[in-house]
This record gives sequence, C-alpha cells and structure tokens, in this order.
Amino acid sequence: MAKPVLKYALTITLAFGAILAVALQPVTLVGGISLKPALAACAQAAVREGGLPATPPEAAIQPPASQADPEAPSFASGVATSFRNNIIQENRFLLILDGLRTTVVISVFATLFGTLLGALVCFMRMSRNRISSSIARVYISVLRGTPVLVFLMLMFYVVFAAVDVNPVIVSVIAFGMNFGAYVAEIYRAGINSIDRGQTEAGIAMGFTKVQTFIYIILPQTIQRILPVYKGEFISLVKMTSVVGYIAVQDLTKAGDIIRSRTFDAFFPLVMVAVLYFFISWLLTLSLEYVERLTDPRSKRKQAASA
Repeated sequence: MAKPVLKYALTITLAFGAILAVALQPVTLVGGISLKPALAACAQAAVREGGLPATPPEAAIQPPASQADPEAPSFASGVATSFRNNIIQENRFLLILDGLRTTVVISVFATLFGTLLGALVCFMRMSRNRISSSIARVYISVLRGTPVLVFLMLMFYVVFAAVDVNPVIVSVIAFGMNFGAYVAEIYRAGINSIDRGQTEAGIAMGFTKVQTFIYIILPQTIQRILPVYKGEFISLVKMTSVVGYIAVQDLTKAGDIIRSRTFDAFFPLVMVAVLYFFISWLLTLSLEYVERLTDPRSKRKQAASA
C-alpha cells in the first residue's frame, strides 16, 4: 500500500519539476550549473516511471522563440539612451539651464551681500562700544550655531510668511546672513594678524587711521584671508543645494524633477554633481587668480622678469 503511494508522490514531484523547468529556464545555479538540464533529467525520470507522456524533454522545455533573451545592450548605448531620456526628451535640458542660472544667481548675490554684511559685523565686533560688540557677538554665535537649512526655512516660513516675496530673494538674504557671520570672523582674524606696529608707523608718517587701514592694513589682510575666504565661498555654493525646500528650482531641484519623470536616479544625480564640481572648479580658479594678483611675491617676480 505504501509503495504505490510513494510511486505516485514521486511522479507528482517529478511532474512539478518539469513545469518549473519551463518557468525557470534562465535560472543558473551556484557554480555555473544550469537549472534546465537538471529539471529535464527529472522529467525523463518521470516518463520512465509512467507518470508523464513520452514527450521529448527538449521540446517540452524549449521556450518559444519570442521569449528568447535579447542581447544585453552595451554600456555606450545605455548611456546614450539615458542621455536622450533625461536631457533631450521633452527639452529637459531647459530645466537644467534654469536651475543652473538660479544656483549662480543665489551664490553670487549671497556672497556679495554676505561680504558687505561681514565687514559691518566685523567693525561692530572690534568696536570699543560694548553694545555694538555684544550685538555682533550674539549675531555670530547664533548664525554659526544654527543649521543653514533651518535658518532658511525660518526666514521663508516665519519671517517672510506674511509678505509676498520671491523665494530666491529670501534665499539670497538667508545665505548672505549666514555667510556674513563666518566672513566677519575671517576679517577679524586677518586684521589681528597684522602687527600693531604697522598702524603706529602709518600714523607716524602722517596718515590718518582710515588711510592707514586702507593703504597699509587692508591689502595685507586681503592677501592673508583669501585662502580661507575661498573655502567659505565654495561651501556657500554647495549649501545652496537645499533651496528646494522653499520651492526654489535650483540645479538640485531640477535634477530631482527629471528623476521623478524618468525614474532614472543615476544619470540626473551624477549630472548635477558634475555641474556643481565645474562651478566650484571655475570659482577656485578665479579666486586663485585674485590671490596671485594680491601676492607681493608674484608682483616682484613679474617686475624682475620685465
């Protein structure tokens, strides 16, 4: 009694294996052993047991010609397809250009505003007036201790909540205020690094305090703070990637919009990263050129070569 039951159970198991051979034909086991020959052998064993019709295994397992795996596309064709879908189709490159322009506008104007504001805060910080110095201290501490994204959202959703203002302008103000707090300390460190004897020597030569600062202290300060200022400028450009939180379509937001339409995360994000890299690289080259112009050693070399 038990033997016929085992026979029929084996027959059903082998028949199920034959069905899986058709469904799982492309699957390959560990070690490179194909699943198809193994299950085909099971089907042949089932035929010998008498549970299956004598159908040639290859005919039963062979998938239709229409289901054959197409050739895998090459890497170059994949990149070309991604470029067409993410950039060319529906003129999506216009989103990138608009986002790039917005990023540059916010970065440049926030830097100019922050540079001027930082100079004012530095003047208040170094003032002998305790009230002005205390206000500058509090401003620097608060702005440097608050995450820039939180401060940006506070400015847009709280400070300017009742005012119909362009979010790009709010971004410029927020990033400029944050940048000014760091620049104020950079200015102060640069000015304090100049020997006080140079100020006294300028006054002894007949210069006023303002003239001494403009013609003697300021040129040396600029030459000393440029490397640190350059780093803060590059950081500001990269920090503008969070302006999408207040509905500003910058470079990062444009890439995210393309990703949501094409469901391709790799190409848009890599493209945005490359564009940020080129922006930072061009700004670095520009500031390095200014740094060479303010370096007295380069001026002496040019005079000697001439």
